[in-house]
Amino acid sequence: MSFIRICAVQAESAWLDLEAGVDKTCALIKEAGEKGCHIIGFSEVFIPGFPFSIYTKAPDEEWILKYQKNSLVLGSPQYNKIRKACRDAKVWAVVGFSERDGSTLYLGQSFIGPTGQVHLHRRKLKPTHVERYVYGDGQAESLTTCVTTDKGVVLGGLNCWEHLQPLLRYHHYNQGVQVHVAAWPYVCPAGPGVPMSSCSDISGDVISRMLAIEGGAFVMTCTAVISKEGSKIMNLDPERAGPAAVALEGGGFTAIYGPKGDVLARSKDQFSEELVIADVDLDDIHRHKQMADCIGHYSRPDLLSLHVATGEMPRVSYSDGRHNKTFAEKLAPLEP
Repeated sequence: MSFIRICAVQAESAWLDLEAGVDKTCALIKEAGEKGCHIIGFSEVFIPGFPFSIYTKAPDEEWILKYQKNSLVLGSPQYNKIRKACRDAKVWAVVGFSERDGSTLYLGQSFIGPTGQVHLHRRKLKPTHVERYVYGDGQAESLTTCVTTDKGVVLGGLNCWEHLQPLLRYHHYNQGVQVHVAAWPYVCPAGPGVPMSSCSDISGDVISRMLAIEGGAFVMTCTAVISKEGSKIMNLDPERAGPAAVALEGGGFTAIYGPKGDVLARSKDQFSEELVIADVDLDDIHRHKQMADCIGHYSRPDLLSLHVATGEMPRVSYSDGRHNKTFAEKLAPLEP
C-alpha cells in the first residue's frame, strides 16, 4: 500500500511510576488505534521518564535505585500489558523505556506488532555523556534497527544522539527504512544559556529533518514534555542546566517530516500533550530518491564502504553451548 496514517506522541511521562507509565502508554496506543493509525511512536525512555537530573547534579545512589525499581523488564506483566494494548488496538508501536536487566539499565526500544508480537527489541548502542553512569551499552543485536510491518512498511527507529552517529545512520538506511521513529526526550528550545548542540531546534528541525532527507524516509520525531511538578519529582536543579538543554517545563518538539524535508505535522507548542498525526504517501520516497539515493545510485562503494560487525559477543560462553537468554527467549507468547 502507498498511503498510511502514522502518529508521533508528545506527552508527559508518569515520572518514576512504572504502573502509571504503562497505563498511560496503553491509553495512548488505544487512542491511536481509534484514530486509524498504523504506527505510533514514543519518546526516549517514556517509561518511567528521562532522568535529566544526571546532567544537573552529582550521582544520587538512592534516587537512581528508585529509578531502577520503576524501570521496565522484558517479559514482565507490565511489558505484556503494552503488548496486549497493541493487539487490542491493532497498531504497531515503537515504545521507548528504561529497560532493567538484572541490576543494569538500558535505553530500550521495542517494536510491537498488531498481534502483540515483539518483532524487534533493541538498546541504544552508546549512551551519551553522563547517561553512561545510568545505562549500559547495546550490543550487536541492537544493530538491527528496522522491521517490516504487516502492510509491507519498513519501520525503523533510533534513540536521541544515535542520530549523530553517521556510520550507524548509513547502516540504518541500508536496511531500507521508510518510516523512522526518532525518539528524543524533552529538550529546551534555543535561547540564552542553552547549548545549541542539544536544543530542540537542532534535535528536531536539523538532526531529525536531515535524516528524513538523507535517508529518504518519513521521520516521526517523538518527544516528551515535562511540567513543573514533574521537574520536582525528577529532582531537577533549577539553578543549573548542565551541558544539555534541560527544560524545567515544556520541552516538546514533536513533528513528522517527509523525505524532502517538508513538515507534514507538528505539535501546537512545547507544552501540549497530543498525538501528532499525518497521512503519508510512501511513493514520495521513490520520488525523492530519484534525485539522491545514498545507498543506491548516489553512492560509490568502490571508493567508500562500511563494515558492520554483527556477531554477538556474549559476556560468558560455555563449552556445552549454554548462553545468556536472547531477547526472543525472554518473551513468552501472549495469552489469548
